[in-house]
Amino acid sequence: MAVQVTQAGADTKTGVSGWSLSIAPRRGALSVVEVIVLAACIAAALTMTNRHGVDIMIRTFLWAGLALAWNIAGGYVGLISFGHAAFFGIGAYTSTILLLSYGISPGIGLFGGALLAAAAGALLTVVCARLRGPFFILSTLAAGEVTRIAALNWRSLTGGAEGLEIPAISSATDMVFATQWPYVGLVLSYMLLVFALSVWIERSRYGYYLFATRDNEDGASAIGINPGVMRVSAMALSAALTAIGGTLFVQYFLYLDPTHIISPDISFEFALICAIGGLGTASGPVFGALIIVPASELLRGWLSQSASGLYLVLYGLVVILVILYFPSGISGAIARGWAALTKKKTS
Repeated sequence: MAVQVTQAGADTKTGVSGWSLSIAPRRGALSVVEVIVLAACIAAALTMTNRHGVDIMIRTFLWAGLALAWNIAGGYVGLISFGHAAFFGIGAYTSTILLLSYGISPGIGLFGGALLAAAAGALLTVVCARLRGPFFILSTLAAGEVTRIAALNWRSLTGGAEGLEIPAISSATDMVFATQWPYVGLVLSYMLLVFALSVWIERSRYGYYLFATRDNEDGASAIGINPGVMRVSAMALSAALTAIGGTLFVQYFLYLDPTHIISPDISFEFALICAIGGLGTASGPVFGALIIVPASELLRGWLSQSASGLYLVLYGLVVILVILYFPSGISGAIARGWAALTKKKTS
């Protein structure tokens, strides 16, 4: 995505001039900054030795991939969802139940979870087709809560509040490994796959249709785009990719229960990472995850004994500062800085 900031004229009522943000699809090679960031992620995966550091890296890559998946619906077509935890849970529960009850490998089960989540996402979008803005957001939040309550009460299938536990027996077929490094490879591959898909969407005709639907639905309809189809397809794709991330999550932690796996906090975190990194851009969720996940983990570790809960205050301050001073996200700020630098060199 190309992020362009231009100074707008004075407001006719207040007389105050402002800034307008224009986010447009791009074509061509990746920016130098994006290449550097992706190379740094791969280098970190190859060189990190500290066990706690590797754990944070796994969480960061996984959450970057999940935020990229959320961004396909929330950023590209404007379907802000606080119910993605439901798709996350569908993926995790489907692969786990298939493994524990039928001995089906999670490598196969994750596709079953992705299909179920895609169907659920499409159904949710069709049912809520007439809702916009906060009404759609509340409907997705309600859908997530309904899914969580259903998982809590369907004890015969999900284990209820006690949850399900995957035996910690090393098996490549069951995607259970004795060391952390195979998980690093899995989550890094997942993040790069969703990133590559996001870049393709930004440069494809399909991506242009999504952006047109997000920015001007009536205009999109006038030129022959079906906004309903665009919204349903984007939500289904986003839900499917989120479900795959849910499978990877449960295979790493080997335990899941409805309270934590289908928590609204998970959905909020996806949206927050995208907002801080840069909503509607392929690089934004990666930047956001690289800042948010390590910062929250490190602050929690440093302050857990001396000042329990203070890390949330500092975490909130960081979020407020980024939103106030970088309204287009970290990705937009970097894009503007890089454009100014290259322009200065050529002039």
